[in-house]
Amino acid sequence: MSKTFTVFTFNDYKKYFNAWVDLQPKQGYGEYRRVAQALSLSTTMVSQVFKSEKHLSLEMAADLCDYLGLNEDETDYFLLLVEYQKAGSFKLRAKLERQIKKSQEKSAKLESKIKKDIELNETDKGIYYSSWLYQATRLLSDIESYNDADEISQRLNVPKNQVIKVMQFLLETNLCRRDKGKLKMGPAITHLTAGSPMVSRHHLNWRVRGYQYMTMPEEKNFFATVPMVLSQSLAEKIRQELPQLVQNILTDVAPSASETVRCMNIDFFEF
Repeated sequence: MSKTFTVFTFNDYKKYFNAWVDLQPKQGYGEYRRVAQALSLSTTMVSQVFKSEKHLSLEMAADLCDYLGLNEDETDYFLLLVEYQKAGSFKLRAKLERQIKKSQEKSAKLESKIKKDIELNETDKGIYYSSWLYQATRLLSDIESYNDADEISQRLNVPKNQVIKVMQFLLETNLCRRDKGKLKMGPAITHLTAGSPMVSRHHLNWRVRGYQYMTMPEEKNFFATVPMVLSQSLAEKIRQELPQLVQNILTDVAPSASETVRCMNIDFFEF
């Protein structure tokens, strides 16, 4: 199957869904049951829809789009496919088919405009650094077991609809991409200069997040706050060594396998 797996490459919503199921862990074992629970249907009904002639109602289809983590444009297209396959007249089917082709062409044009490697503009940086959730979602997407809205929502204990909005932004800015229906880290880059007004917000976001974990001590986490009195020369020495310490850690991180996520906050200031 093509690596550019999106709903826009399908003209049949059932084929899209079944292809999506095949790409899930264990080739989608138990997925019909989970979909049935999400849509408040019987597993038999779900099976009849996606393996025979029955169809979803538009209401059911909209709920399924939420379950699949589709963004607004993808949802509109999926619902269009449902309408097309349920259409009862040649005239209506022809009209819907034209809309399908227009949606596919629009998607192809948008995809072709995305640069392979881009630096975020200031507006997008403002959104990206407004909350820790954007960076956390992007980093988690590099781990094989966290590639959709459900998995990330459960991992971060954040509502799924909030994660979907974050995912949509990451995809639109190329900070993430879809690979065979799964969220993956994209090629876009982002960097804050030391003088950027967003730096303080970035620091605060992760320190607030760190504080939340201080109330739930775990062996894998480490927190230390050490006010101290020391010589001026030693204070300067420590200040000079800390950036190199961070760089050494990042040098080790770069080639390591993507298996877990951590945040390291370091403060060293005169009070």
